[in-house]
Amino acid sequence: MKVAAEILKNTWERFGAAVEVKIFEAGALNQNVIRPREYEALLFGEVVSRPADLYSFWHSSQRLDPGLNVALYTNAKVDKLLEKEDYVAAAEEIIAETPAIFLYSPDFLYLLPKTVNGVVFNLINTPADRFLNINHWFIKTEKIWPIFR
Repeated sequence: MKVAAEILKNTWERFGAAVEVKIFEAGALNQNVIRPREYEALLFGEVVSRPADLYSFWHSSQRLDPGLNVALYTNAKVDKLLEKEDYVAAAEEIIAETPAIFLYSPDFLYLLPKTVNGVVFNLINTPADRFLNINHWFIKTEKIWPIFR
């Protein structure tokens, strides 16, 4: 994240913006910056649940602490769409207005021995998600117990 912050700083400075990057420990960031909403721009990573909970991140009622609308986004139309659970239309409206820029999503790389079969990775939001279908994994073996011969 620090590298991303420096890239953004350099980019904005080329356009004439004065930028100071401040890096916080997670606890201090939450207590001193996010909760009181003390920032002009925030480079922040979120682990979003499946399916994404758009209400908590984009409804105007969630702008103040302890809400998760850290973009401080307010749009009455989006609020109504979220209340009706019309997430597709709400997402389209949010994307059209660009209240936040989604920079990247980290890739997770997992190596397994060739002997492990049945592994299918779907959407992985957290490292633990790689085990969501572990009950389908198996290793073929040639050994048969004598009792089954």
